[in-house]
Amino acid sequence: DLPEITYYIIKNFQNDFSTLYSCILVNRLWCRLAIPLLWENPFSITNRRVNNIGDHKFIEIYLYNLNSDLKSKLNEYKINDNLLPSNTLFNYPNFIKYLNTSNIIQSIKKWTAVKVIKDLDSESEFRRLIQTSLFKVFIENEVKLHTLEIEVFSSSNYNSYNYDILELILQNTNFIHNIINLKPYIFSEEDKLMEKSCITNNLFTSKS
Repeated sequence: DLPEITYYIIKNFQNDFSTLYSCILVNRLWCRLAIPLLWENPFSITNRRVNNIGDHKFIEIYLYNLNSDLKSKLNEYKINDNLLPSNTLFNYPNFIKYLNTSNIIQSIKKWTAVKVIKDLDSESEFRRLIQTSLFKVFIENEVKLHTLEIEVFSSSNYNSYNYDILELILQNTNFIHNIINLKPYIFSEEDKLMEKSCITNNLFTSKS
């Protein structure tokens, strides 16, 4: 069976984003087989020193799936509707398998750096909106994650971002049940370890 053989060939390049990107340009079959692999873990591109495909335009493609209320919130930040694609060939959120909160934060930071939003009153609030919006897209699409890594640092500005995600996840137990490997990483000072551990325990309690 040619499609099956081709799939196993392409799968050998699962962690080679540049090659996978080339595969989608070969023909329709190769595109259909390579796209799910390319979109399993796009946020890791930042840390793998691979060419940033479209300057993190995958974020814009995910945001295409926002509901009208969330798109209206984007408009409050004077974000042009032309920033988002008018349509997509695939339901890309369904392909996501791996999420790491730090990778997401870094990707959003780099994405905003190349977009025309330098005069935002609050870039930090905008980034938080994008991050929670992305997770809402994943939750609403009932994605089945292989791995979710949540990193919390006691002395980091990223914590407010992470707590937004934690709160959102705890409100959606079905999302938790669809995660095979849930990995909270708590990097905390001793006096704050108890507080963070409670969050971790809540996650595992919801999953059980």
